[in-house]
Amino acid sequence: MNHLHRGAALARHVLPTCAAFFAASVILTAQTNPAGAAGANKEEVMTLSKFEVSTTQGKGYVATNAATGFKTNQELIKIPQSVTVVTRDLIEDIGATKTSDVLQFAGASQFYRGESIRLRGARVLNAYMDDAIENVPYSDNVNIDSYEVIRGPSGVLYANAGLGGIVLKSTKKPLPYALQKINFSFKDYGEYRTEIDVTGPVGELGSAKVGYRLAAAFQGGDHYLKNVEDDRLAFHPTLQFDVKNTTVRLAFDYVDVDSIAGGQNFILPNGEIYTGGGRDEGYYPKGIMENHKQVRERVTILQRLADNWESKTSLSHLKYVRHGTNLLPFSLDLQANTFTLFARRNYQRQENWVINQDFLGNYDIGSVANQSAAGFTLTDEYNRASFLNANGAVAGPITAPNFNGIGRQSFPIARPNLDSVVVPSYDSYGSPSAVGSWTNNRRSTYYYQHQAEVIKDRLILLGGLSYATLQINDVPSVFARNTAGGTRVVNFEENLHRYGVVVNVTKDVAIYALDSTTFAPQGNSNTRDVNGVLLPAQFGKGKEYGVKTALMDGKFSATLSIYDMDLTNVAVLQAGQSPVTGQPFFTATGTQTQKGWDATISYAPIPNWQIIATAYDGTVKDQNGAKINNTYDNLYSFFTRYEFADGQMKGLSIGGGASKTGGNYFSTPGSYVFPTGVTPAPIVLESVWNASIFASYQYGKNWTFRLNIENVLDKAFALGAQSPLFADISPPRTFQFATSYKF
Repeated sequence: MNHLHRGAALARHVLPTCAAFFAASVILTAQTNPAGAAGANKEEVMTLSKFEVSTTQGKGYVATNAATGFKTNQELIKIPQSVTVVTRDLIEDIGATKTSDVLQFAGASQFYRGESIRLRGARVLNAYMDDAIENVPYSDNVNIDSYEVIRGPSGVLYANAGLGGIVLKSTKKPLPYALQKINFSFKDYGEYRTEIDVTGPVGELGSAKVGYRLAAAFQGGDHYLKNVEDDRLAFHPTLQFDVKNTTVRLAFDYVDVDSIAGGQNFILPNGEIYTGGGRDEGYYPKGIMENHKQVRERVTILQRLADNWESKTSLSHLKYVRHGTNLLPFSLDLQANTFTLFARRNYQRQENWVINQDFLGNYDIGSVANQSAAGFTLTDEYNRASFLNANGAVAGPITAPNFNGIGRQSFPIARPNLDSVVVPSYDSYGSPSAVGSWTNNRRSTYYYQHQAEVIKDRLILLGGLSYATLQINDVPSVFARNTAGGTRVVNFEENLHRYGVVVNVTKDVAIYALDSTTFAPQGNSNTRDVNGVLLPAQFGKGKEYGVKTALMDGKFSATLSIYDMDLTNVAVLQAGQSPVTGQPFFTATGTQTQKGWDATISYAPIPNWQIIATAYDGTVKDQNGAKINNTYDNLYSFFTRYEFADGQMKGLSIGGGASKTGGNYFSTPGSYVFPTGVTPAPIVLESVWNASIFASYQYGKNWTFRLNIENVLDKAFALGAQSPLFADISPPRTFQFATSYKF
């Protein structure tokens, strides 16, 4: 049935775009010279604009530039902030298609397996795509060329950026040479996947040179956990028109994912994940996978205004819909050895419009090289949430179904027999429009940033200012509109700054310092005061000091940073209930302090050997000096690849890596009953190396064969955890076989 739904969705959304895309290609090809006549070749420099890098494919693991750290393509050694670039080569060698699975090798810890991100010990907003906010839980990275991990406050340039930093995803773009690639892979437990990536010049339309790119993926088959699916359809066509000094890019994204609502294995008091029910037991009955659908249109206009002056305009519209019926963890009783699940219908709809406008100029004033950047970001985001428990309650015009009489059911943890459970159907909950809440967030950021190389090759000064605003039009519940805590329009604004200095001790070694701020709404939309009004936005500030290198002609790139960051206006839950609303309430009296250090090293000692390693050690504490729930103390990772360049083993590449998060801390929830004789205490997740290895062999010019082995140590542990009851268990040792063909 899922495949039938996918076919219908494909016909409605993808086929018209596909038909128009290929019709345009045919017309253009008929009017112009063949694609090969464009004269482009693979040696062409792929930095076509100061605003972006067209591709990181074939560049290894070492990146000397960041395309988005300053909203411009900039040398890493000139950026006074910790930035890690994850190239497409590294993504393919890791062999992961989830953002969090990739970024664990770039200094980011997993909150849950999907699009989640944690930096410098705490969670941050999910990744942005081409500078646009993309707050979706599950997606696919077939269309991603690279990730950039920017640590520390970045609110001057990026609206809604968290204190710990942000991750920016750069999409694949049309290339000036022809490349066609198809890849097929399968895992030993039955999952299969097909990917295509084709690009090149089409020809000319009048004075415009036309190029295209199409990236797509289809994934299906079995999952290592019982009753779980990870089925995906992703389709990303792009057309690009180059006319003199202007580039216009039109892109469309369609992603359809069937996945879990979240990991729901549980953690024992000693920090180990429970496996007494078997490694394949995830506590999911049949028929509770959620569907996540994204449809996005993107337009980018790059224009060279004059020598060394450029403009970039980008517009994005995202529609995201999530729906499913679930059984979710409610409590764990390790005295009775039972796990209780409750039934709920999830429905969420998000529409997001983003406009980015950036201007960049490079010029000299006397002997001083200057760079000016200015622009703005405007976002308008609509969120509709309709979550309804199956407890038989009357909710306005509908009555919720009643699961097991009380809305929840307990199961023995060793033999839960969840296949026998009858889950309320999605339609039995009634229309999602009858219940729930909605929120309209409008954000704006207007910035100016200036960089001056005061002493050539020695001293760079940076200053950036922005005016950031946030308006929230919030309705907490359909039934609360006429009560205290009903419809509210609240406005927040803040002046942000980013001041930095870079001092080159030598040409290839620099020290830097940064003072920066950020501004974002409360992490939870239900953080209301005693009168039911949303709390003021959180304000973050940070100081960072570090050392950067670009030694051996850029073959050794490293950053070591020490930081001290504070977040104020953090919501603190108060005792009892509000006498006005009758609901729990908060005050904005909390703080979050993050201190520590992190480091990244990218090294290519010889052209056919690539290494990347990261390290983090720090603390995250509240206003009382106590460790904050679901934060971690350290993270270490490395990944490497060696390619045999000659001899009998020419064409063979081997490599692998490992990642480990330590000190992941949970205050004990009230729904967690410890075993008899065990004193209740906070739980710290077991720290385990998640290791993987791979080998690939290139046969001739066209064929490549690959073997990836995930979780080489075959250890059961929590890859990510939202609480001790919501944990993602690691897959067992898994073999993935893949073959690709380049035309």
